[in-house]
Amino acid sequence: MGDWFMQANHGVRFEWGPVGAQLLAQDTACLVVVDVLSFTTSVTVAVEAGTQVFPYRWRDETAEAFADKVGAQLAVGRSMATAKSPWSLSPAALRRAPFA
Repeated sequence: MGDWFMQANHGVRFEWGPVGAQLLAQDTACLVVVDVLSFTTSVTVAVEAGTQVFPYRWRDETAEAFADKVGAQLAVGRSMATAKSPWSLSPAALRRAPFA
């Protein structure tokens, strides 16, 4: 790839994802990660409402076991939210969800 792609002649450079961060980290003095995904916003909305959040890395059967272990309600995918399980990674849905 050419220098234009590496943004080598620029004081501020941007990349995407872990591979991009690893690439930029090779020759930068300071690397800033900006997370603008819905997870961050969802956690902020939940915490501001007084809900304790237990982040969990995997979306498999171990997530439900982890939620049971810590006495938490498991957040579901946006399209899987129901009246019985309203907690999802949708900030809007979390604003409507009951306190947990």
